[in-house]
Amino acid sequence: MPLPPPEIDTRTWRELMDEALRRNAVHTPEWTNLSDADPGVTLLQLFAFMSESIIYRTNNIPERNRRAFLRLLGLGLRPAGVARGLVAFEKSGGPVEADMLSQGAGLAAGDVPFLLTGGLDVLPVSATAFYKRSLTGDALAEARAAYGALYASFATPPTGDAALNALTFYETVPLESPRPGETGQGIDIGADAIDGLWIALFARRNTEVADARSALVGKTLNLGIMPALDETGLAHLPGETSPENFQALVIETPNPDAPGTTPSYRPLTAAPDANPLIAPALLALNLGDTPLQTWDNLEPLEPGTGAYPPDLEDDPRADRLITWLRVRLRSDGDAAAGGGQVTFKVSWAGINAGRVENRVSVPAELLRQGNGQPDQTATLANTPVIPDSLVLRVNGAIWNRIDDLLAAPAEAGARGQSSPTADSENAHVFTLDPATGEIMFGDGLHGARPPRGAVIVASYDFGGGPSGQVGIGALKPGAGIPAGVRATNPVPTWGGSAAETLAQAERRVPTVLANRDRLVTETDFAIIAKGTPGVDIGRVDVLPLVRPADPSLNAPGAVTVMVIPQNDPRTPEAPLPDRLFLQAVCEHMAPRRLITSELHVHGPVYVDIWVSVAIEVTPGRDTPTVRNAVTAAIKEFLSALKGGFAGNGWPLETAVDPAEILVQAAQVDGVRRIDQLLVGDSSGPITTSRSLTGLELPRLAGVSVVAGGDPVPLEELQGLAPAIGTTPAATPVPAIPEEC
Repeated sequence: MPLPPPEIDTRTWRELMDEALRRNAVHTPEWTNLSDADPGVTLLQLFAFMSESIIYRTNNIPERNRRAFLRLLGLGLRPAGVARGLVAFEKSGGPVEADMLSQGAGLAAGDVPFLLTGGLDVLPVSATAFYKRSLTGDALAEARAAYGALYASFATPPTGDAALNALTFYETVPLESPRPGETGQGIDIGADAIDGLWIALFARRNTEVADARSALVGKTLNLGIMPALDETGLAHLPGETSPENFQALVIETPNPDAPGTTPSYRPLTAAPDANPLIAPALLALNLGDTPLQTWDNLEPLEPGTGAYPPDLEDDPRADRLITWLRVRLRSDGDAAAGGGQVTFKVSWAGINAGRVENRVSVPAELLRQGNGQPDQTATLANTPVIPDSLVLRVNGAIWNRIDDLLAAPAEAGARGQSSPTADSENAHVFTLDPATGEIMFGDGLHGARPPRGAVIVASYDFGGGPSGQVGIGALKPGAGIPAGVRATNPVPTWGGSAAETLAQAERRVPTVLANRDRLVTETDFAIIAKGTPGVDIGRVDVLPLVRPADPSLNAPGAVTVMVIPQNDPRTPEAPLPDRLFLQAVCEHMAPRRLITSELHVHGPVYVDIWVSVAIEVTPGRDTPTVRNAVTAAIKEFLSALKGGFAGNGWPLETAVDPAEILVQAAQVDGVRRIDQLLVGDSSGPITTSRSLTGLELPRLAGVSVVAGGDPVPLEELQGLAPAIGTTPAATPVPAIPEEC
């Protein structure tokens, strides 16, 4: 039994008539006789009959024809986005030698498969990233007092405070990996750290350091770096092809044999597969042909001082230290040496890292044999298919994938050809529907037909979709991972998105025909931004003639597009786009802008608001339920996606008025009276209103609802954070441990 055709429009003749008669009162109010005897009603009945006939024919258009129509408009269905991630491997046992992992080794997060996209050597070492953090407050005072007492014991002690002021006291802090549900705030190795990021390589337990060093000779170490993705915005300026195309990192290791009295380092050759300053990257480090070293004959107080690596005296692994890797920003010249990059925030760094993708490989799948007929089809067993991975062979010869068979030349012998031509050789083509896995061949006039008995074999990858976005630690080793090698993903995966349906693509048709895929009007910017594949956008605002740096300045040619993700597991109440999100939107829009347009893609600038309210509950109502309802009402009213009186997000350039918040709380069912309302921001209480400018939106940082008492003071609700001190330019020295 054939499947019923889809119903594009379900309106009947009666429904069409009712709709036309309802509009009559708006367009022609003088028309009052709506009986069947009226000639005007007769005309409406005729047009409704004709419309119903058109709807009937439209509903019977086969899906194949609908897809072909979309292709004619240049609107092919968008395939499922493939989730990607970084995985860190560790060899927990076995011989002190590297284990080689091949490309295509499997991992899984439950029933969601992943493949290693490239081979790597899992070296028999472990690693921890550290940085030197300057001491402040009481800790700084204690360190100064300790070193002051130390100087007093000298035979000729330094006089005055000059000696102590020439020191920067620090503590050795491990770089904390992101926690589940987060991408990691990270540390800025140019501002938060004194002299970069330090990665300590340790030998395994019960392994000699010398043996571990020998095992690293001539090897390549895969260093994975995940930058903190909390960017606020990206921009494309007129004439730019790529907004960022620089690399400014230096990776080096100790060189104790170098002459001189100051610490010397040897740079390592690194081959990155992406710019680690702006995107998750793997850096293949050539460790060289000589054993790695570090300083092991320093004086008791010399480790960690000046340019030496951090002091690990309190770390139980210190006796297993192999060497250090230092990651720092370049300092050999002006800002141009680093492509203009002056900061670098890292959320995770680790060794033995590899890239994975949510896909499964099918090396050879035997499809149906050719029958020599026109319009042959074959269906792959697994979907969704990753289009670029498909290799199709007919009798051993590779056929090519195209978008439309109507553009294919005729096969040999067609159209009166007596012998093969160059065009007929190019007729060995097919089309693919990634969602269904259907492969279609030509009819002879447009594309060749697989001959009778032809063996058709396909090799391809399948996968993708939102299920591939998994949290930290979800990935586990699978097929192709040797025993004794552990694996986990230290950061969440990213990029998985659902394939576009036919109905979704058809809904894009009016907007594409309206803007012709070009950014000209304000509406064009909003529509095309919302259509960015692979990201789930909850809100778009377009600000013409505005630069984010100075929203009050009229900037001809500049357009700022503010985007807010639909979901943000880190801050669900105030979603923020991360770097990868902004980059996807920016790269989607940049090719469609006018050559003179200055495009800025930015996230919202949240202004923290605290609300404390005291209410009186209506007698007989459950107090906790009413309090929760008031809290929910205030949260929703100030929400970036659902806030405001219209319920579609707090509007830009709209002030936060305590009176409006009071109204929202008072309208909650069960609230008898509002006794007192306190609203404040970081600068203090808000008595009249708090104006918002540019890209500013309110973010409810804290809310308290008290029933039958005084509201919680704003100062208590805020919990003001202490100020962050600055790092003096002086010689770094480690703090003296409490126990030596």
